[in-house]
Amino acid sequence: MPLPVALLFRHAWVIFIAVTVANALIGKFRSRRYIRERPELADGYRKLFRGILIWENLPWILMGFAVESGGVRDMFSFFRPRDGNPFVSAWFTLIIAEWILGFWWLFFQRGAEFLVAHPGFMRYEAKSPTTLKVFYCLTILGGIIGFTMMWTMNIPEFSV
Repeated sequence: MPLPVALLFRHAWVIFIAVTVANALIGKFRSRRYIRERPELADGYRKLFRGILIWENLPWILMGFAVESGGVRDMFSFFRPRDGNPFVSAWFTLIIAEWILGFWWLFFQRGAEFLVAHPGFMRYEAKSPTTLKVFYCLTILGGIIGFTMMWTMNIPEFSV
């Protein structure tokens, strides 16, 4: 594989971080209109911005550490959790922990209500907490299906 493509796959985690930061900045930009209309929401929007920057980047930071420390070859190692690599196992554990924390926040800490009360930050505006909760559950179900496939299928090793 040509060197630029190999570097891209080895350092894909940097791109993932950049996309996450860009999405947070877009949400921050979109929320400005709502903050002008209701300044009391500003603190909540700041919390959303910081939360996305921290929580959504943790997996990519862990992936980057794993790649840069030599614990894994590149991002394709994360498609083979069956190999038992401790960095890959830690990555999967982190994702599952974030799913559980997200579920806890949305369902038991009024996170869905918080998101509905702070429109404009997310690309899709939900009008009700129930809609957000159902969407989250469907999203996590998709993730579980994807994780199950990675754990049960013998995905061939990629060589970059």
